[in-house]
Amino acid sequence: MKLVIALSLLLCIASAFENRASRSTLRERLGSMVQKVDVSPRITNGQTAAANEIPYQAGLALFDGENEYFCGGSLISKIWVLTAAHCTLNAVRGIVYLGSIYPSHSIVELHVNERDINCHPQYNVEAPINDIALIKIPSVTYSAAIQRVRLPKCASSYSNYVDETVVASGWGDTSDTSSSDSPVLQFGSMKVISNEECAREYPDINTGILCTSTVNRIGNCDGDSGGPLVLASSNIQIGIIGFHSQQGCEAGLPAGHTRITSYLGWIQGITRLRFN
Repeated sequence: MKLVIALSLLLCIASAFENRASRSTLRERLGSMVQKVDVSPRITNGQTAAANEIPYQAGLALFDGENEYFCGGSLISKIWVLTAAHCTLNAVRGIVYLGSIYPSHSIVELHVNERDINCHPQYNVEAPINDIALIKIPSVTYSAAIQRVRLPKCASSYSNYVDETVVASGWGDTSDTSSSDSPVLQFGSMKVISNEECAREYPDINTGILCTSTVNRIGNCDGDSGGPLVLASSNIQIGIIGFHSQQGCEAGLPAGHTRITSYLGWIQGITRLRFN
């Protein structure tokens, strides 16, 4: 048993020490999938979260030198927030909001700058690959309103989560016709589908992506990229909200997310957190 545990830990750590490349200086839409996907999802046809119901949710106001934009994220420790790479690409400063279902009334507002942002060095702006980033924040105090989300444990193999119910959350538009973000945190439940099924719509899907259905028009839409996708059964985060079809959030087509189990080693290498 000790050998199995040690092997699993080594497997988790092994991918953490990749060569780090400089971040791209261009903010671009996805290239080979540009006709297929939109990379700024929000929650459509969801429900309003109650106070303290999703205490790991983070809001991110980021500035790239020219434009300010809003994304979601998740608190994974007292000093680290997990989000999407396309949210942080070229960001030079930002504010992290924690502790409220209303970003404008957050308990904590933490200012960060470029050196606090760790974008995956192999993030590909031309396809939804390695779309993951970490932001280091000043240490926060846990409370009923602010809690970390658990990530999967390191292992030699992982579930594909197909048919599992997952919950996505964020402050984005609530429909394709919405013209502004939701002022209050929304969440929606959906099912994980296989990558084979997802590839019928998005041929570039790979093992680092996890897809969900959008039955009953519930899914992500414009603006909540980087937000958490957690298992309904355990609240363990298994995905980072990434993209939806350019045909619309309510078109009934799959949505794509970064599969966290593919990046546990990278997360551990940056944060030195242990997932056991």
